[in-house]
Amino acid sequence: MDWIAGFLTLISMEMIARHKWQGWAVGLVNQVTWLVLIFNRELWGLLPLNVVLTWRFSVALMKWREAAKEG
Repeated sequence: MDWIAGFLTLISMEMIARHKWQGWAVGLVNQVTWLVLIFNRELWGLLPLNVVLTWRFSVALMKWREAAKEG
């Protein structure tokens, strides 16, 4: 599972760097894999980061989708 989370993180960052809104969606989905890792391995220190990143990916995805509709 950790390899999947790491791979999805890299894919997400690459897509965002290429200005693709789908990168934010992949990042948002990836937070689920991180959440599973956090609970399975009791990595409670990563939970605040997961919450903040989930919020940030959600906001960014909504903004990019709105901009795509306008332009």
